[in-house]
Amino acid sequence: MTDPQLLSRLVERYYTNQATADELEVFIDLHQKGVLNEALNLYLENVIKQEAIQPEASYADKTRTGKLYMVAAAVSLLLVCGFLAFWAKRGSNEVRYVQVQTDQFKEKHIRLSDGSLVRLNRNSAFEYPAKWSGQSRNVKLLAGEAYFEIKKNKKYQSFIVQAPDDFNINVLGTEFNISSRNGETKVYLETGAVQIKRHDRESVLKPGQLAEYNRQTGQITVQQANGEVWLAWKNDMFFFDDATLSDVGKTLEDYYHKEVVIQNESLAGLRFTGKISRNNINMVLHILSRTLNIDIVHDKDQIIMENTDKVYRHAD
Repeated sequence: MTDPQLLSRLVERYYTNQATADELEVFIDLHQKGVLNEALNLYLENVIKQEAIQPEASYADKTRTGKLYMVAAAVSLLLVCGFLAFWAKRGSNEVRYVQVQTDQFKEKHIRLSDGSLVRLNRNSAFEYPAKWSGQSRNVKLLAGEAYFEIKKNKKYQSFIVQAPDDFNINVLGTEFNISSRNGETKVYLETGAVQIKRHDRESVLKPGQLAEYNRQTGQITVQQANGEVWLAWKNDMFFFDDATLSDVGKTLEDYYHKEVVIQNESLAGLRFTGKISRNNINMVLHILSRTLNIDIVHDKDQIIMENTDKVYRHAD
């Protein structure tokens, strides 16, 4: 916008408090760029001419500069107030988000204002609006894993979870689990129905199905899955389905923050299937020891697994 008449009109509408929100945004942008300098000077001159009273030339000459400063000060004050009003209006329209993060030691339960429950696993991050707005309930799983129990809502019927890699889950009153780690996003549906979407690809999950997205291949696969594997964590359980001892060891390291040492490579391939409470590490190690017929020594910050005929012992 460089037309002098349009610029003059914009300045006049601003200082007479008639500018719309869009005009105000244009005014602030042009003022910051210096485009309005000439129009502002002309406006000040006109204000002075209209308000000036000149009983004698000498008096007018003396007071003209002082009046100019007074008007300029008033205009500056209006400009500052305009900036504050504009940004206050913009700020009031912005959605404020609440972010919840968990560390490696603790999970969190988050009750949303609509009654929906989000169980956030360890090493995870979740974000939701402090107040619902628009036509749907939109939340974000920024990283990690979460289990959702979504309540139906007449006003906001849609519930959308945004996961990493532009992976969106559209929900209508259901329970499901989302995991996003190491370049893979996985959605397991327990009850109800969800629609998963990434760019132009869409799929509708049925209860008991698992959708997996791989960042490297860009592929989304949907298949039947064992729900106990994906939901055990929210019930404070380990569930191993034909897992190798090596994978079991990594799970124990992540949860208990202890180094797992498998002394013999031949043991790493042993397989274990079972559901165990995570509350008591000694009970977990005892069950592994008896089931796999191996010796496990729990010594402070280490768990040592050996191929012997000894039974599990706790050295703490």
